[in-house]
Amino acid sequence: MSERAQPAPPAMMPRLRVGAWVAYDLSGNIYSATVTFVLTTYAKEQLGGLTEYSIAHFLSMFAAGLLGPFLGALIDTTGQTSRYLRIATVACVAALAGWAFDWGGAWLLACYFGANLSFNVALLFYNALITSAAPPGRVGRISGLGVGFGYLGTILVLVVNQIFAPTPRTFFLVAAGMFLLFALPCLIWVRETSRRAAATSPNQEIVREANKRLLSTVRSLPKYPALMWFLIGNFLLVDVLNTAVIYFADFTTDVFSAMAADGITVFSRVYRGESGIREFMQSAGLYLNIVALLIGVLIGRWIDLKPLNVMIVSAIALLGALVGGAVYGGTSPIGYLCTLVALGGFGLTGIWSAGRKVIVMLSPPEMIGQFFGLYSITAKLSVFGQLIYALVHDAYGSKPAMLAQSAQLILGLACLIKVRIPRPADAAPQP
Repeated sequence: MSERAQPAPPAMMPRLRVGAWVAYDLSGNIYSATVTFVLTTYAKEQLGGLTEYSIAHFLSMFAAGLLGPFLGALIDTTGQTSRYLRIATVACVAALAGWAFDWGGAWLLACYFGANLSFNVALLFYNALITSAAPPGRVGRISGLGVGFGYLGTILVLVVNQIFAPTPRTFFLVAAGMFLLFALPCLIWVRETSRRAAATSPNQEIVREANKRLLSTVRSLPKYPALMWFLIGNFLLVDVLNTAVIYFADFTTDVFSAMAADGITVFSRVYRGESGIREFMQSAGLYLNIVALLIGVLIGRWIDLKPLNVMIVSAIALLGALVGGAVYGGTSPIGYLCTLVALGGFGLTGIWSAGRKVIVMLSPPEMIGQFFGLYSITAKLSVFGQLIYALVHDAYGSKPAMLAQSAQLILGLACLIKVRIPRPADAAPQP
């Protein structure tokens, strides 16, 4: 009798799902780091400036934000989250690879719009799958692991660029391959645990039902005051995060350029000249992501116990990062690394990972997809801080532009303080 493959032990499949879900966060950071450290500079050279590129970014994020609540309602209606994740991921990988072809500025902008839209749509489906990947009571811990290990993707991008120094067009193909490689485990092994996972594919009736449920969710939001205040606060905090991520390389280069002429000394290494400031910027990005990785691994249990406290402390750390960046930028490399880089890494990880847990705790189980859709819109439409940064930067310089972000950060903190997470017995009634 021929031997047949034995099924995996029951304890292995949950671990496999968790590992696969975490790996997708790493692939997402490969995409984000490629945009921050490679594409932005490449697009500036190809397009003769960043105006058209910034417009494409704004439009893609705006479109993703508008689609977020609808797609969240569609998740709850069809129960086919993993299927939609596969479609969005393949579309993102294809568009990312399209950046490698020199077919003109319009082609580059169209591919960036498509890649960024499909990437942000994929994140909505990915976030909603956390309840299928993580065992009950460990959502915060797994979310923290995902965010923490996800920063290995950014580290991988920086290391590949520093060691192999590929041309941007070559690296875009490499990045597309790495994205797909680390996304595949989640696409293959993470499936919905809800019985609605076998529902039919979307049709006109289901789409109408999704729209109806979406409008009902928006109208019912005042009945969930804690969730409403959280979404507003998250919008403000993520707006600061998105601005900091996009302008990190530009801010670091700008404030330390003059110092690089004489040499920037960090841990006995000297960064000098134009190539030195670029290497220092990449090293600072590497340090930030190492800190974020360690924080994500270490605070998972704290997120499960007190996710709202994690977000508040993370927001305070982010405020310290903004102030430290303005004080030490261009004057003290070590002070800069200890404030903007270290505190920024803590704030970045804490806000992203704890936010998922708060949504799970505040949302009725049967509406979690819809509320993840609203959560998504607070992230995707958080693009106003970038405009504030640009206006203040052009008028007063980089440091005032960085400090200007503190106003909305403080407002976001005030909103979080108003949030009260109910005990299980005090959960809000369904509308």
